[in-house]
Amino acid sequence: MKFNYPEGATPLDDYSGLIPKGIHTQADLNSVEAENIFEAQKKYLQSKVDDPGHWFNVDYLKTIHKAMFGNVWTWAGEFRKSVTTIGVAPYKIAPQLSELCADVQAWTREPVELTFLEQAARVHHRLVFIHPFENGNGRFSRLVADRYLKAYGCPYPHWPSLQDSGESRTVYIKSLKAADQGDYALLVSFMRELGARDPYLSELLGFSSYRKMLTHEKRVAMVHALIKSGCEINETHNNGHSPLQIAIQNHYEEIARILFEHGADMQLRDKSGYDAFELAINKGMFELAKKMYDAGYPYSPRIPTSLKIKYDMRDKFDMMFF
Repeated sequence: MKFNYPEGATPLDDYSGLIPKGIHTQADLNSVEAENIFEAQKKYLQSKVDDPGHWFNVDYLKTIHKAMFGNVWTWAGEFRKSVTTIGVAPYKIAPQLSELCADVQAWTREPVELTFLEQAARVHHRLVFIHPFENGNGRFSRLVADRYLKAYGCPYPHWPSLQDSGESRTVYIKSLKAADQGDYALLVSFMRELGARDPYLSELLGFSSYRKMLTHEKRVAMVHALIKSGCEINETHNNGHSPLQIAIQNHYEEIARILFEHGADMQLRDKSGYDAFELAINKGMFELAKKMYDAGYPYSPRIPTSLKIKYDMRDKFDMMFF
């Protein structure tokens, strides 16, 4: 049998666990593995995916690896016992994988200022770093990270073939080595270039799925994370409504204040013709509206205007501040 390995791959020294007959070359092995992985991708990525809090545990991760490689290798889904050039010592695999699962479980429960894509990149890297199985760790890590993104309604990467040496693999390996040093920016950027993305702010604040999924504290933390990642703060991808307008409509006053303080446009109008100042008064968010007024919003207190503000709410606002 003739096999070759690109940079960063784990060479196999023992082929006794190979199940199919007639495998003589790397191309033969790649073909049968790709067929097995395709079936696993259909199972784990094509249907609705639950919150990772329900499935991200050691036993389930082993099940995913077995589904990916169980038709090819007898050891699929079992932790490696050999020492490899990549990965932790075998005796560290179980505790470090358990630690990763505990971190993910905490992310599902508590506020964390990491975007979904940043979380998925960390999951991806740490699985590669631990290298739990004899082989297929990169492909396994990518599928798990893709499933993680899908659980949060995020597009996941369209991965090129990374089995052979080439520019994509060179960038990929470089991003993983940077992540080894705690810098995930290259890996996040690489995944983003391949089609992965976080929800737009207007989607995060407006979609019912995220309203059900996120507590107030987790929503605030995610807004901070998305802003820190450089998202468009005045985008209107959600049916022509800006994140600030959606936050006000949903009574997310703390988030509306955060968006305004980070440069959200208070005079941008939605499809119904309302701007954020008018919405804030109509929704009774008078403190926020006052901040907008103090920042230069063109409003004349106690003078009837053509603004789309309810008369009784305008009177309450004026009585409170003027």
